[in-house]
Amino acid sequence: MDLPAELRDRLAELRGDLLWGRLLGSVTDAGWLACELIEAGLDTPTVWELAGHALSIGPMNEVEPLVRQVLTESGFPSIDLQREPWAIAHDVAQGIAEGTLPLGKGADFLILELRDRWTTPEEIWELILLIDDWEALRGTPPSDDELRQQARKIADAASGWRNAEADQEP
Repeated sequence: MDLPAELRDRLAELRGDLLWGRLLGSVTDAGWLACELIEAGLDTPTVWELAGHALSIGPMNEVEPLVRQVLTESGFPSIDLQREPWAIAHDVAQGIAEGTLPLGKGADFLILELRDRWTTPEEIWELILLIDDWEALRGTPPSDDELRQQARKIADAASGWRNAEADQEP
């Protein structure tokens, strides 16, 4: 489904929040988002159920299962963090590259959460350099396109990492 850019951005933000384990906002926010998705043409029972919460009060986590399902139905599925680091890195990088995860939340997750779980692959180090050392190396920050291009490299390389040795504490 081809959703308006503003709705895609909001769905990507929610997916990024779930990646970090902190679903922000309120039940009302989720309900109104569902109403906007219906208006944009996403007509599923789960979206309608979530839209029924538009006038409810409470934290977003009260409707988290519905939010997760709506994200999946919208093409923004949450990322399973119980898998191997290479598989998580693939999904996060792919989300960055295709715009289903915000650049900042996705890149930060790759750099901060995954780099210590196993020997950091070269492609992630290149992303770290692109983000952290831009001022010293280039003088200008990387563009969104450059960051997405590096994310594509990470996603393409990730399946080859499955045989890499995990960093294990004795």
